[in-house]
Amino acid sequence: MRTGWIKKLLCVLCVVLPVVLAGVAMAQSKTPSVLDRVQKVDDPELSELIREAMESSKGLTHRERLEMMRKVTLSYAQIKLLDQQIAEVSRKVETTTGPAEIKYELLLAKTELESKLTAELANLREVMGVVPRHAFDKKPLETLNTWLCLNVVDERVYVLDALKPFLEYWAERSWKSAGLLPEKEMLDYIRERLKNKKGLPIRIDIYYKSATSSAAAELRAKIVSLIRETNTQMEAEIHSELAIWIGSGESTFFLRQGRIRTFYPMAVRRPDRGPKLLVTGLVNPNDLEQHILWRLTMPKNVPLRFRIEYDEASALLARQVTEMTKAVAKRLGIADVVEVDEALVEPVPEDIFLGRWQALGKGEILAIDVQPGEVCQVTMGDRSQTIKPGTSVKGIWVPTTKEIVIDINDRFSGKSNCPYRGSINAEGNLVINRVEIYPQGSMHFISGTQTIFERVE
Repeated sequence: MRTGWIKKLLCVLCVVLPVVLAGVAMAQSKTPSVLDRVQKVDDPELSELIREAMESSKGLTHRERLEMMRKVTLSYAQIKLLDQQIAEVSRKVETTTGPAEIKYELLLAKTELESKLTAELANLREVMGVVPRHAFDKKPLETLNTWLCLNVVDERVYVLDALKPFLEYWAERSWKSAGLLPEKEMLDYIRERLKNKKGLPIRIDIYYKSATSSAAAELRAKIVSLIRETNTQMEAEIHSELAIWIGSGESTFFLRQGRIRTFYPMAVRRPDRGPKLLVTGLVNPNDLEQHILWRLTMPKNVPLRFRIEYDEASALLARQVTEMTKAVAKRLGIADVVEVDEALVEPVPEDIFLGRWQALGKGEILAIDVQPGEVCQVTMGDRSQTIKPGTSVKGIWVPTTKEIVIDINDRFSGKSNCPYRGSINAEGNLVINRVEIYPQGSMHFISGTQTIFERVE
């Protein structure tokens, strides 16, 4: 009897057990084992977070890296839970038709959950060492698609549009004029640029002078409002800056014996992006328009007055320079803020500067040998900041109409190249002063650098 019962049980097991085992196997195939889940992250979002965390933790020990992974995983789980809770409460707020008190309680609950979510996101950023993007955040130049410069003139704004590639160094940038626009037209212009998604991210620089500081502040507020209106806060950055290191407001072309000369702080990129730079000294007549364009499209330079200083032999050329300058200003739409003055002068003969000159006292320079062909040899004194005393340095000299400018490619007090400006005084001595050349082309004396020289041969 017992033997029969056992046989029946074995038969049942033979039939049922394969079915049970198949069910277990099927269940296991649907749910990965715990070991599989520990060794592998299937969630793509969590996987990306862990990858980013590991890339930023290369200097940590193995134990510290494991601790970071644990914190990232726990924080991720908490954030996902809060996301679901906020979504559920939001759904209830929208569908609740009961008393106002219930809706108010739901809104409070939602606010509390959002606060917890913000705190948890902050924790995760700290763990991962992530500085998040935020509205009006500074963006690398290579990521920009638009860069505008707004030069506040009066009730109007001179708008310049940077040409790609956008470069860090100011002397290598190129700009295109969008004209001198009334405020409303300027805001409409910016609105259209903000609406063009291909033109984002965008950077906007506002330059102003002391007299236009309040107008610039109002303009900035209106542009910020415009950026918010177009919902481009994450794709825009905006800066306001007092315009300094500009110049006297005057840019001079010196004309003598039918040749044109002008001055720059350093070599600058041509507006047409040609390979030849614009530099201090002689102006090729074929490049005259490029020199004028650079002055008028360099941010902060406008308003600007051009002074065409010429001798009698250059009268016709002076008229041509004047006409071209006015034509370029008109074409750019800024004729109202660009003046052109002609000044006929009696030039100082260049020969008066030639020869050897010896300093009458201690200074940056001991001696100067001004040679024909606009070359010179300068012997440095013990007050030079960058060149050893007694060193003989080869340089160039550039005549204006009444003076010369000696350039030995020297620097002063951390400034850019600071040449020497020389003139002949009533005693027939050479008076030398350090000068700094500003972007407008004007030269400014650096105090305490004057040296007087007498001719020695």
